[in-house]
Amino acid sequence: MADMQASGMALTRGDIIARLAGVLAVVMIGALVVGQIGARFVPGWAVLNWVAAGAAVVLALIRLPYVQPITRSFAIGALAVAALVALAAPEAQPAMTRALFQGTAFSAFLTSLGLIRAPVRASRLIGVAASRLFAYPARMRSAAMTFGAQFLSVLFNIGTIGMMSDIAADHAARARTEGKPGIDPVPVTLAALRGTILMTVWNPIGVGFAIVTSAIPGLDPMRFLALSFGAAMLVSAGSLLIGRGAAAADPESTATGRGGRALAAILAAVAGLIAVTLALHRALDISFLVAACLVLPLLAVLWPRLEPAARAPKDTRPLDALSEASATMANEATIFLAAAVIGAGVSVALHALGIAALIENGALLALAIILGCLVLIPLAAALMIPHSIVMVMAAQLFGAGPVGAAHPFALALALCFAWALAISASPISAMSIITGRHLNLPPTRVTFAVNRAFTLYGLATAAALITLTYFLE
Repeated sequence: MADMQASGMALTRGDIIARLAGVLAVVMIGALVVGQIGARFVPGWAVLNWVAAGAAVVLALIRLPYVQPITRSFAIGALAVAALVALAAPEAQPAMTRALFQGTAFSAFLTSLGLIRAPVRASRLIGVAASRLFAYPARMRSAAMTFGAQFLSVLFNIGTIGMMSDIAADHAARARTEGKPGIDPVPVTLAALRGTILMTVWNPIGVGFAIVTSAIPGLDPMRFLALSFGAAMLVSAGSLLIGRGAAAADPESTATGRGGRALAAILAAVAGLIAVTLALHRALDISFLVAACLVLPLLAVLWPRLEPAARAPKDTRPLDALSEASATMANEATIFLAAAVIGAGVSVALHALGIAALIENGALLALAIILGCLVLIPLAAALMIPHSIVMVMAAQLFGAGPVGAAHPFALALALCFAWALAISASPISAMSIITGRHLNLPPTRVTFAVNRAFTLYGLATAAALITLTYFLE
């Protein structure tokens, strides 16, 4: 008894919050998944959506002192918007409830995504697979880096940029000691950045894809996956002509051809992950967000079993892993939860002002609105406004309205490219900051100078593809 008391006395406030966060994360993810699937068979199970939402809100509140100031501001704004709508427009409560559930799904998805970060970061297999890209002939290396980074970043996300940059730097250092030419890390880092950015256009377990598929009721996610993937591949191919290619600095690479099996295994894992997510989406009739909440925790459990190097310390408990995941993704999860609520509130206000009527009457052209989303979301990001907020608000405002009903594929493609290019245009995005660190440049220079041509090219090409989609659908 004395030992238990001593142990209890030793618990700090941080320990208690961490344990509570782990429990809340389990409740949030579990209640969301069971509620979404079970309610299709037993309607009464829909109450679990409220349990998940309550856990998400409490989890956000206990993490509030530890997140960035701008995140706290948006969280407080969401509470104010919810209260204002409840008082001024009680008839809009169903829309606010849907937004709360959508925000809860985002929070659960991001926490689940945080679960796989630890095993993926510890994986040696991914590093070996990435190093294989350096062994391609010089004329092919730029394409290998750009397209390879896209597929690797489905698992490794923003870590792909630093990993490939470090491999290039190590290769260059070894080559110099041998008096041989080495791969220039600068174009490799930019190729990794651009590949990772374009991955966000089509990745079915990514945030941007989740936003559009959940906000546009008339969108067929399977067909949109094919469309967005094809569009991203076209833009990727054209991006190879921008700036220096990775091949230019290394006509005779000294990198070995080892790692082919590792690269094949990673590509197979990515394909399998996407296939299982698609299968669950179709078989259970659930959203990609909920499907990912099933697949990602399973991947987090299986990966360390298949690769011992990725295993956590033996004394790590599942609740600790969930607590760490929620802490890692606290800013993103809170912002998306808040953005969903704020976006719904803004949508209610604009509809009250007659915006929907103007669109239906043709006073506001749907194509102009769609292309406006493509341009304005990256513009907001360039002005250091968190693009996630603007993206969610645009999706909430237009996704379920006349624009989303008449042109779901064009709107979804515009929003996904806007999401990707906002990352490219934002000097406060994690990708710009990481790239700047590896290039020894400030993020503003990476965004507004080094990567400017790619962003403008992406906007122009995406606008053409979106316009074509608009007239064909």
